[in-house]
Amino acid sequence: MSPLPDDHRRRLAASLALADPAGPTLPEAACVAARAAMALAQALDQPHEAAQAGAWLCEQLLRVGRHADVLSMAPPVLQALARPPLDQTLASDRFQLMRAFSMAACETAHFDRALDTAHELVRLVSPLGDANASLKAAFTLSACFERMGDSWQASRVLGEALRLHGPAAAPAEQLVAQNALCAFSIGLFHRLNGAAPADEVQAALARAREAGTRAYEGLPVPPPPQQEVAICGNLGEVLMYDGQSEAALALLQRAQATAEARGFSAYIWRLGTTLAVHDLLQGRPELTLQRSQALLAEMGGQAPIQTAIRAHHAAYRACRALGRVDEALQHFETVERMERQRATQQLRAQSELFVTRTEAQHAFWQADQARQDAQTQRARAAEFAAHAERDALTGLGNRRHFDRRCAELLPALQRDQEAVALVLVDIDHFKIINDAHGHAVGDRALVALAALLRDNTRSGDVLVRYGGEEFVLVLPGMPSGLAREFCERLRERVAAHAGFCPEVPELRMTISLGLAAAPPFDAQNLLKAADLALYCAKHDGRNRVRVAAQASAADHATVLAPDHHGR
Repeated sequence: MSPLPDDHRRRLAASLALADPAGPTLPEAACVAARAAMALAQALDQPHEAAQAGAWLCEQLLRVGRHADVLSMAPPVLQALARPPLDQTLASDRFQLMRAFSMAACETAHFDRALDTAHELVRLVSPLGDANASLKAAFTLSACFERMGDSWQASRVLGEALRLHGPAAAPAEQLVAQNALCAFSIGLFHRLNGAAPADEVQAALARAREAGTRAYEGLPVPPPPQQEVAICGNLGEVLMYDGQSEAALALLQRAQATAEARGFSAYIWRLGTTLAVHDLLQGRPELTLQRSQALLAEMGGQAPIQTAIRAHHAAYRACRALGRVDEALQHFETVERMERQRATQQLRAQSELFVTRTEAQHAFWQADQARQDAQTQRARAAEFAAHAERDALTGLGNRRHFDRRCAELLPALQRDQEAVALVLVDIDHFKIINDAHGHAVGDRALVALAALLRDNTRSGDVLVRYGGEEFVLVLPGMPSGLAREFCERLRERVAAHAGFCPEVPELRMTISLGLAAAPPFDAQNLLKAADLALYCAKHDGRNRVRVAAQASAADHATVLAPDHHGR
């Protein structure tokens, strides 16, 4: 006699309870329970429970290091979770599944998919004002950068998120973020070690130690197993490189014991590579080689790329110390090949998805616009010459060029509901430069800045010299949050630039930036809003970015004019 539907429902509820990532079930057993729950939910035509079980299954698969399974299973579950009413009732599960998918894509070097999902997470949480969700999304994006080999960007993004959202976030989320910052700083330490000055290397290690200590001191009692493993493992690695061998070993062994008890395969593998290096630093290369070879054999094709690189590198160092030259060369060549593969995939991901999927969508829109405008290019070129749309000094467009391009771009962007940002850039204390060095030097500095701005913008952006030392950027397809990141990077590059005038090598400049985003899709109102933001940047001390609050056209009418800045 077949089980009654009520029996099925009881079994479904029991399987879901076992599959819950927040529950005590070991990951392998939780995976079995989640699969059973999916099958039962589908048989009972329960889409809510089926989607939830699928999301939980992917989270548990990530814990045991089965990243390829996550990549294959997550997309249909995400599609189900994006449809009403599940997009509301299971919003938290969708968020967690997107994080798991992005992390699995990173570990398998599918960086384009990882970045796409991470940026979608950031986009989803940005308007919510939820500090916890914002910190989690920033952590996911930072982890993508770290796995791509860009520990600098990873540390910067997460550090900024901690500054903005950390004070309002829950202690548990702050703890996770501090631990991640520790991990990214360790990555930066590895990339700098042997390739940068010693003080820079030690500074990275000190940042890792500070963040790791904060995370360790914030561990609750008793600690959640996954947090205990991650935090003790990271801080143990920091202390190992800091020369505190006994303290490091105690933390690493504690993390390893918990990871093995819970079946956290990915953590077990990562800790194995760290313990192999610990043996090497203690003068035991034979044990390092044994650990590394056993670890590589155990991981097989499931190995996360970063863990595999670390294991091969430990084996290479051990073989070199043992005088086994041929084996050392083999491991070294493997590391080089994997690093090249990762670098190639990183460049491809950045090419296809530089910073955000929105830019790719805008590139498609640009291509379509270019096709439509192909027949009018000659007429536009003649009009360009007739109206003298170029600034004679810098070669950039001038106000006339700005007006024409905005008249073309903004209606189309509004029609297609595309984002757009406008940035007003002003050189700080430019009058002092002219007074101290003369107008000829000031002109050379303007030309050099124009070139730097041109080099750091996309082909479809509008860049003009708006007057004097003031420039305007229009960034189609770029939402406000990403435009702010772009402005911060631009500000940092200008401040670090040393070639504004070869005749005056000590000349340095900084810029202040005011940022406004549509709506409204009106050039003059955007300019006025950006102008007010620029005034705030100047008032707050210069060399900074300020973002205008969105306001009505009537509000914009009260904004100060450019000549009131007191620059």
